Amino acid sequence: MIDTHIHICDEKYDADRKEMLQRARQAGVNKFLNIGAEIEETRKVAVFKEDGVWAAIGLHPHYVDVLNEEIINELRGYLTANDRIAAVGEIGLDYYKSTVDRAVQKAGFEKLISLAREFEKPVIIHSRDAHSDVIDILGANRVKKAGVIHCFSADYEAAEKFMELGYVFGIGGVITFPNSSALRDAVKQIPIENIVLETDAPWLAPQKFRGQRNEASYIPVIAAKLAEIKNIDVQEVISITTATACRVLGI
Repeated sequence: MIDTHIHICDEKYDADRKEMLQRARQAGVNKFLNIGAEIEETRKVAVFKEDGVWAAIGLHPHYVDVLNEEIINELRGYLTANDRIAAVGEIGLDYYKSTVDRAVQKAGFEKLISLAREFEKPVIIHSRDAHSDVIDILGANRVKKAGVIHCFSADYEAAEKFMELGYVFGIGGVITFPNSSALRDAVKQIPIENIVLETDAPWLAPQKFRGQRNEASYIPVIAAKLAEIKNIDVQEVISITTATACRVLGI
């Protein structure tokens, strides 16, 4: 199995990072996409080395206001030097509670997409209460390898538009929450071939572990819930989502 979205370099893992990864491997999770959200985390992610770990570097919309040419060039340097950087992300738009002006978010998003296009990398997309604008920007700024809509939370109508652009959907612990019936309805309609597994650890632990620090070892819980929703065998979920993640991310 592959955890396509985990913040391994987050300080919440400082005390037991290697042990956390070992627990994941024991649970059958042997590949990880380590995500950078703000610039200091991205710097750590870009140089972090561990078996089975690939990187995605970028700036989350909450932090994209620091983006300038110096940082673009810094990211360009990481992408040039490290072939374990599989994607640009997490990037996108957040209209839910971000304090960053929407125009600034859009401008930064487009610059980071341009970087992904330059290096022919897929993108890891954060889209919260901003699906229409994200779809418009992705449609106008096509990347060669598309990527993942992280923590997908929209309806099936939006999902269809993302799929038309070539994107797949990261499904994590939120799918297990009691109040996520609308998400489960949308996921039921999305082909399993368009879904990858993720945790967004250390956040958004599945309902069974709600309130605790999330870990990659909980990926099997998400796979089991998807199997239940889709009414298919969990091994089929694991096989197909793993193949999709490998194809989309090139890992």
